[in-house]
Amino acid sequence: MRLTSLVISFGVFLAATAASAQQLSRADAVAQALAANPQVKISQSQVAYLEGRITEERAAVFPDLSWNSVALRSRDPSLLNSPGFDQFPPEFRTALRPIPANAFSTSADFRQTLFSFKLGAAIAAAKLAREAGQQDVQRARQETALDAVRSYNQLLFAIEALRVIQNNVGSKQDHLEFARNRRAAGAATELEVLRAEVDLENSRADQLRAENDVAAARATLNTVMLRPTNTPIQPTDSLAVVPFATGFDEAVKEALSARPELRTLRLQALFQGKLVSVEAGEAKPRIDFDGSYGYAVRRTQNLFDANYSRWSGVLTVKVPIFDGFRSGGRVAQARAQTNTVIQQIAALENQVRLDVQSAWDELAVAERIIQAADLNVTQARRAAEMTEANYRLGAATQLDVTDAQQALRQAENTRNQGLLLHSNARSQLRYVMGRDPLQ
Repeated sequence: MRLTSLVISFGVFLAATAASAQQLSRADAVAQALAANPQVKISQSQVAYLEGRITEERAAVFPDLSWNSVALRSRDPSLLNSPGFDQFPPEFRTALRPIPANAFSTSADFRQTLFSFKLGAAIAAAKLAREAGQQDVQRARQETALDAVRSYNQLLFAIEALRVIQNNVGSKQDHLEFARNRRAAGAATELEVLRAEVDLENSRADQLRAENDVAAARATLNTVMLRPTNTPIQPTDSLAVVPFATGFDEAVKEALSARPELRTLRLQALFQGKLVSVEAGEAKPRIDFDGSYGYAVRRTQNLFDANYSRWSGVLTVKVPIFDGFRSGGRVAQARAQTNTVIQQIAALENQVRLDVQSAWDELAVAERIIQAADLNVTQARRAAEMTEANYRLGAATQLDVTDAQQALRQAENTRNQGLLLHSNARSQLRYVMGRDPLQ
């Protein structure tokens, strides 16, 4: 039969395609997306930047040590320009002629902050910023994983939809051949044959659209993985119902504690609190020590001679008295930013509760759709087989066959849509709870 030939040809085509296409599971798709996605790499670079900020802030704890050497040659006529120079005897003035001279110095300079109110707060703020950056990396990874899972599911759905249509085209082709045979035997009218031909061509047009949907879904998945859009892919997983064991209240509680965006905002609130201490420290006393040890000579052979050594030590205590309210303004800004972040946390917590509720409802709806669709597919397939058999016996019309085939196709599509909705809703629920969307 032609249906058998079509199925065999389609199987050969799939085998040839699978041989040239990459075997890809959901886990593989997610792993490739995470390895190549720019947003993940940007977040990782931000963490590296914040590590540098921590090192920078910690540098204030350690001394600043440098070695400086100076070689100078100069001529200084300042004595000749002295206001009382003309009072000297003429013979003395004649003898005093400035001549060029050399001066050499080398020294080790040392600077150390002994005490500062803002030093510890600045280091703590930098560490909190790094932790917030790590949470942002986690957020980017979860978003990328969710995009990869959805794109993979969409490709599976498109392939299943194409399979349903191809089976439908095969059934209509067999039906058309039987109608032509009946017409040749005088048992069917020309109108029945025309209706079968039109119905077949309409299904072939649907098949072309389904093939285009498969190509579009494959291009989307390749884009998520940052590969050429026409790279062949052979999915190895399937759309299936995976139970979700966590209760609703537990899901909300976990989402409020584990969601990376919420953790980032909470760390930002702590960070802003440290910034308040940093800005307030600008208006408080600090103690610094500056020291230097080296040599100053006119002749280089005297360098490192103890008689020409030069050293100094300076202890500086700075007590700010009035800065035009500059520090107070900065503290007020930091506190305002802290309050802003606190309100953002409250708003995001409400949104997270809504996200969990929406994903939970979608998952429940998908489960009911699948339960109903499983029964509908069984009944629709049985009805299509019985209608086709009745048509061959002359007990059913062409319209009956078309309606039965359409009902079977609709039932299978509804079930596939339910499986897609269930898989995406489960991944979305895991995502809004702060979990890995893949598992």
